[in-house]
Amino acid sequence: MNNMGKWYVGGVISFILVAAFAIVYFVNPQLQVYATSTVFENQTFYAKFNESLKKDSLKNNMIYIEDADGNKIKATLSINQDGKTLVVDDLPKGTYTIHVTEKAFKKNVKSGAAVPFSVVDELEAITSIDDLKAYFEAIINEEQVFVSNDMKATEESANSDSATSGASDTASHSETNNQVEGIEEGDIAVTDGQYIYSLRDDTVFITDTAKMKVASKIELKDKYPSKLLIHDNKLIVLYDQYMGPTTEDHRYAGTVMTRIAIYDVANHEKPTLIREVGQEGYQVGVREYDDILYVVTNTVPNYWLMREGEEVELRPQLFDSKDEALTHVAIDKISIFPGSNEANYTIISAIDLNEYETAEMKVETYLGAGSGIYMSTEAIYMTAPVYMPLAASTDLAMNSAMLVMNNNTELYKFAVDGTNIEMTARTTIEGSVLNQFSMDEYEGYLRVATTTGNAWGSEGDSNNNLMIYDENLNEVGKLTDLARGERIYSARFMGEKAYIVTFRETDPLFVIDVADPKNPTVLGELKIPGFSNYLHPLDESHLIGIGYDTKVEIDSYSKQPIVYTMGMKISLFDVTDVDNPIEVDNEIIGGRGTYSDVQHDHKALYRDQANGHYGFPISIYDEEKYVGSGALVYHITPKGIELAGDFVKKAQGEQYEEWETMVRRLLYIDNTLYTIANHEITAYNKQNFNKQGSIVLK
Repeated sequence: MNNMGKWYVGGVISFILVAAFAIVYFVNPQLQVYATSTVFENQTFYAKFNESLKKDSLKNNMIYIEDADGNKIKATLSINQDGKTLVVDDLPKGTYTIHVTEKAFKKNVKSGAAVPFSVVDELEAITSIDDLKAYFEAIINEEQVFVSNDMKATEESANSDSATSGASDTASHSETNNQVEGIEEGDIAVTDGQYIYSLRDDTVFITDTAKMKVASKIELKDKYPSKLLIHDNKLIVLYDQYMGPTTEDHRYAGTVMTRIAIYDVANHEKPTLIREVGQEGYQVGVREYDDILYVVTNTVPNYWLMREGEEVELRPQLFDSKDEALTHVAIDKISIFPGSNEANYTIISAIDLNEYETAEMKVETYLGAGSGIYMSTEAIYMTAPVYMPLAASTDLAMNSAMLVMNNNTELYKFAVDGTNIEMTARTTIEGSVLNQFSMDEYEGYLRVATTTGNAWGSEGDSNNNLMIYDENLNEVGKLTDLARGERIYSARFMGEKAYIVTFRETDPLFVIDVADPKNPTVLGELKIPGFSNYLHPLDESHLIGIGYDTKVEIDSYSKQPIVYTMGMKISLFDVTDVDNPIEVDNEIIGGRGTYSDVQHDHKALYRDQANGHYGFPISIYDEEKYVGSGALVYHITPKGIELAGDFVKKAQGEQYEEWETMVRRLLYIDNTLYTIANHEITAYNKQNFNKQGSIVLK
């Protein structure tokens, strides 16, 4: 097999199977080094050792870099706060070797290390099955290195996202509460103005609200639908399907595939499946823009079976009902994120919904993980935390070989033009990105809010930042040192203003001027009890904050403050005076234990702007005792917050909410509001909230 290399460290030879783009280990009994073999231009390169480096090791030629011709070159070198990681920045395209002498280490080592790597300016492509095998065999080697030192690997799950206030004032029915106007995200319940499409378990219910009856249902046995979208007379259902066998010793060796089923619902009583396509992996995100559906998934092949000498298909699977067969991604369609050290694939597909019966599903596949996405009208931005395995060490009591490195985040930009997808830029961002609302594109610039460090404990060292990038993801402006010791709980960008909520003991709301991309500036700050983990624009100068009230108590033993979340909190912020934002009003709902889906899923927010009504599903507890569940609707104007509709069913002796009766969404059609529960849909007058009837879903 090709890509076999010999690496010398301290005079000891270690034979490591690597691809030119893969993970490289330098190992001797005393000194171990972890690094990737390639990075992009402007991407930070890390080399992590199992021995600590001296603070002054960057001086006196203890550490230096040579180019391919053996010439010493200048670069920005630093040592990470862990004392064991060398950080290299500002190198142009080329091939380099980092030389770390034995004098650079705190402990005596027999000799130093020479760490070769390359800086590239474009994605590297897989050219053969052997290349692909080499990549995963290198990962297996990595895992074996750590297992042999009593380090256990764990899987890291990817979690899954210009402000918009949602549907227009003149809309005759509810629309999904999308982050960016015109870019549909899909939801568990949607409406076309007469019919409500909703999910329960493995069934899609199509309910005729004019006749107040279930028109039909689509049963997806042994499948797990998660999102619905309406496009003209088509219903798009996204679901997960578990596929594949278990091994002889009962280990699961199958996979998960995200399927996109397109139904013709012109006749709602007889929906017809027109076409079904799929791609391997769990959903990272789904978007529809300008009649194109984009789907992003993550998957890990069963490469671990290679340890046992089994033949493994490492390419992700695709499905298209036109051919009625599973296929695999072509080798020449697989690229690698330089610096990738993960066994994940990220798969991005696009299909034209106007030609849904015949259109080709365009697929781009990358080795490297993506954990979240934000989409503008021009591009998909994908984030991935930077992970760095820890070298084995007796002074580390760890259960995982992977830690987030500096809380840093890799950011990839994929330009989209119809079904064409092309990665056009990438960068490393300092800090971690909370969710899709921490990113926003405006007039060609991307704004990103991040948190670095750790906000917890008596010595929390966290910090919060706002970075601004041009179309090539070059940093043009930066704001740092926001609320040191706290972390970001929510963010919202509204044109030339950014609003960021941080929290540790109180809730600072920062108003930030981002009109000048080169000079973002804090204009005002408001500190109040509690925190908001979702911000929603009411108008240009008012924000609705949804989160929790909090209580701070001093621990009798540690003498440190402990923060308790209490009831759910709705806040109304007035940011007319940007230098002095104020909380106009607030509403505390229930006590400790109260929660709503809207606190972690913005699509659960009900919006009827014409009437100033905002609502959400809720389960209410008081002093951790169950009170009831259902939904609440508030009348929210710039003047204040007032309860308008109460659809909470009081507890009748039960200790917890019942799954069947839990309200999951609220929608409106013309003058009627509907609560969507797992077992029924209930209709109310949208003005006075009097009950008009209900439909049992069965």
